[in-house]
Amino acid sequence: MTEDNRKRTIVGIDPGSTSAIAVLDMRGKPKAVMSKKHMGQDEIVKAISDEGKPVLVTTDKEKLPSTVESISTDFSAEVFLPEDDLSIDKKRKLTEEHDYRNLHERDALAAAMNAYNSFKNKFKNIESRMDDLNLVDMSPRIKELVVKGEARNVSEAVEKALGNGEEEGEEEVKEEPSGNLDEKIDNYRNIIIKERKDRQKLKEHNRKLKKRIENLERRMAKIKEEKNDLEAGVKNEVFEARKIKKLERNLRSKKNRIRTLEQDKSSLRKNVEELRTFLEVIKEGMVPLREINPLNEAEIRKQDNRLSLKESVVLVHSFPKNVETVLKHLKSADVKAVVGDIDEEVSDRFVSEGIWTSEMDDLRIKERNGVKYIEGSEIDDMKRVKKDSFIGWMKRYRDRNG
Repeated sequence: MTEDNRKRTIVGIDPGSTSAIAVLDMRGKPKAVMSKKHMGQDEIVKAISDEGKPVLVTTDKEKLPSTVESISTDFSAEVFLPEDDLSIDKKRKLTEEHDYRNLHERDALAAAMNAYNSFKNKFKNIESRMDDLNLVDMSPRIKELVVKGEARNVSEAVEKALGNGEEEGEEEVKEEPSGNLDEKIDNYRNIIIKERKDRQKLKEHNRKLKKRIENLERRMAKIKEEKNDLEAGVKNEVFEARKIKKLERNLRSKKNRIRTLEQDKSSLRKNVEELRTFLEVIKEGMVPLREINPLNEAEIRKQDNRLSLKESVVLVHSFPKNVETVLKHLKSADVKAVVGDIDEEVSDRFVSEGIWTSEMDDLRIKERNGVKYIEGSEIDDMKRVKKDSFIGWMKRYRDRNG
């Protein structure tokens, strides 16, 4: 799933003792219509979030209910209000082709459909242009820019989406020394291409070795025949026996080499799949976690040589007693943050050296094809925690030192 790992949506809400919500995708198709008595705001927010990322929040009333306003603020979504309260006839017409269980759900669905229809022509234009450019996946992001008024027109929205790679937190990305996302994607793509070429070379080398083994096996069979003919002469027999042993050693060596190459090929295939997943995760605006286990100097160097740890977020399952040593090497590798079961004292040391920290339970860690990752928005949370942690560390430092 792309774009903040959630599909962008349009949400209609009918608040009250029985609350109802209707969630549409950005093509106007209902994803969910539901209602419940005494549904609190937190429950409404969770139900909406489970279906995607709201771009537009709306109701059937021209006056904005406080509940709807608060929910739109929670999602940083735009509010759409009709010029007048939607009439019963209009609600029936808007929802006649869709299913609902009660009048509350009908009102929520009618509000969402009315909001979608207001942007329908622009949305169709965007879909058509993105289809021509073979960039259909970018349509929801461009629609969001248009809806939120972050672009004056479709052309500007396209340019803006292409310029920032559809990644949330654009300012934070520009502050990274490593450059923009396009450069990172190009780097990962080049790595994958190189891995494919190396794998092809290994396959060719493997084929040649197998052919040489076949030749050796034929030669060995021939030597054994010669040995049988020369058994009458002791000198010839000893000579041929030594020759056979040498060939057998060569054969064992080649077979061991083939096994090693097969293992290397399997390892390369795994690396390619992992890098491809890294690329997908980054492209979708997620932040991959680099697992280092065990956390020691050798493993840090190994992971850094395999794929640079610069500006990365490291996932740690346990910390060694000598934290200072690993802290030195993590800082040398320019690691941005560390996630793990970190006690307060260790967290203070990391914060004092400019490395963010977070407990694993404080993050929504996800996994795809063996690659763990978090949403890009959680980096902002880590920054806020870093600031609070640094202030707390300064207070504790002053307390400890009088």
